[in-house]
Amino acid sequence: MTIPKAAALRRVSLVSSSVLFYAVITLFLVSILLPLYYTFMAAFTSGKQVYSKPLDYVPQSLGLERWKTIFDELPIWRYLLNTFLISSVSTVISLLICFMAAYSIARLRFPGANVVLIGLLISSMLPWVSSVVPLFEMYQDLHLLNTFQGLLVLYVSALLPFTTWLLVSFIKQLPVEIEEAARVDGANFVSLLWQIVLPMIFPAMATLFVINFIVNWNEFFTPLIFARGEGTKVITMALFDAQSIGGASQYYQNWGTMSAVAIVATIPIFAITLIFQRRITEGITAGAVK
Repeated sequence: MTIPKAAALRRVSLVSSSVLFYAVITLFLVSILLPLYYTFMAAFTSGKQVYSKPLDYVPQSLGLERWKTIFDELPIWRYLLNTFLISSVSTVISLLICFMAAYSIARLRFPGANVVLIGLLISSMLPWVSSVVPLFEMYQDLHLLNTFQGLLVLYVSALLPFTTWLLVSFIKQLPVEIEEAARVDGANFVSLLWQIVLPMIFPAMATLFVINFIVNWNEFFTPLIFARGEGTKVITMALFDAQSIGGASQYYQNWGTMSAVAIVATIPIFAITLIFQRRITEGITAGAVK
């Protein structure tokens, strides 16, 4: 009787573990999907249902009034174009700078290379809020507020520590013999970088491009402080502008229009993530399997 009893206990333990696992997964999915569902509902339903107490999660009617409002009241297409330009240009510049810096740290072994890496790590740990006041004063003196140049510098500098750290680890995993063979064949330093090293770490570069582009696209705090001019606003700033549509005050916020703008801002990132999810996974796991 011992063997059947032990088997029964193992079965009960297995079932309990499975139930607990799926319960945790369900709770996790609900905590993520419920706010998304409410955002979509607020963008398509009437204002009365959005402000009902208790909240009604079943839409009574659907409409496109909020979408018409945000496209009539806000220059959404210009915001999207500004966001695409600043995100793509800053991502390309940061990748070029980080690629050369990472190769110097990983291969040239100059004095203080480890200090540079530690400095990058420390700089990435500093709270962004702590540097806002001196940066704002400096930008004001240099007349860089509400300019694409100033925003570009901030976006690029924010990406440098993380990107350089990752590229250093990728470059260190490359076989040194390939570079030595290229030098023997007469390759100079520039051709060695762009024709030998860069193609070998292209999956990592492509992955970092997608990740950094998404990070820049979703940035809200930086443009809120440094780029509030009408010509330099990005799509996340439309969230700030959408709250004032319809006479908002401290007692009333237009959550419906804000939800519609949030969906507009999310759709391009959602599409990019779906298209490049395989590339992102391959690039992240490449360092673990080489």
